[in-house]
Amino acid sequence: LFMRKSSGMSEDEIAKKLKLSRSEYLSIESGDEKISQNDLIHLADIYKRPLIAFYSVDTSQTTELPHDYRLNRDKKISSEVFLAKRKALYLAEELREITGRKTTLPEINTNVSAIVLANKVRSLLEIDFETLTDIVESKDKQETILSYYKSLIEEKFFIPVLEHPLKSNGVRAFSVFGEVSVMVLNESDSNEVRLFSLFHEFCHLLKRQDGICTVDFEKDKDNQPEEKYCDEFAAFLLLPEQQLRSVVKGFPITTLKQLGEVSKRFGVSKSVAIIQMKAFGIINQSQYRQLKSKLESVQSKGFGRRNWEQTYIKRTSRLVLSHLIDSYKRGDLTYTSLSTITGIKDKYLQKFI
Repeated sequence: LFMRKSSGMSEDEIAKKLKLSRSEYLSIESGDEKISQNDLIHLADIYKRPLIAFYSVDTSQTTELPHDYRLNRDKKISSEVFLAKRKALYLAEELREITGRKTTLPEINTNVSAIVLANKVRSLLEIDFETLTDIVESKDKQETILSYYKSLIEEKFFIPVLEHPLKSNGVRAFSVFGEVSVMVLNESDSNEVRLFSLFHEFCHLLKRQDGICTVDFEKDKDNQPEEKYCDEFAAFLLLPEQQLRSVVKGFPITTLKQLGEVSKRFGVSKSVAIIQMKAFGIINQSQYRQLKSKLESVQSKGFGRRNWEQTYIKRTSRLVLSHLIDSYKRGDLTYTSLSTITGIKDKYLQKFI
């Protein structure tokens, strides 16, 4: 029942897809009749869930994602977001069972200013800005500032970071706080947007709460304080004043090319870069308006061809995938179970193991 509701489909739609009458389907959904194995496999495909989820996940205990004031206020969260949440929870539970480990968020006071919290977390993460420079100058397209930060969070705090096609006009990312907390980013977003989403959601987890991010850093003038705080935390962490001034070196930033060089050094968008430069007094209000106007006149470019090998890694997260493969190599998981849990196509899974 939960799976159907979270998919956004009606009883009649599911019955039609299974080629059953409405009454036959309702008998199955209520548990009065057993579903055939073929229909169960078909249902798993319809809901885009691993088959094992129908046996091992207690959906009755699953809470809905919290309402967010920026999400199409009178509409439901999209079915893609619910599906992404279900997969995230499922993989997080598998990770907990395999490793016996839990997320270890730092005991840190979050009742401080966003900049103070950002400075504390930056110290905990031991962020090396020289490493960021090396990444920017590297020719390895898979090594990005986003992947660097994701690895830090996964390794230090045992928080899987997944990417998924959320396909929602309202949601950029979300996080679920739990024994194994998990974050999900929108794989359709640029690296810069995903990076900002990552730390917006990490701020929610530091506060021991679920969260949803839309990354409207400036447009939401009447932001709820909690969301505005998480936005500021992400910006201050990614663009600390000392490092930002060091990159700018006092030179006036007047062109998009110059702005791009600055934003590239930190892996953030040009919009976030100019907002922070204005906040720190590196550019004045007039310079800010001019750069903002230039940005708004430039259309964003589309994305290139998809690398499916990397896509599957990101949809499962390196943290979860590495532990699942280790479990398979120890003989604790069969290849079929590994394939079912990850949902990765055979030709790619073979490469990973």
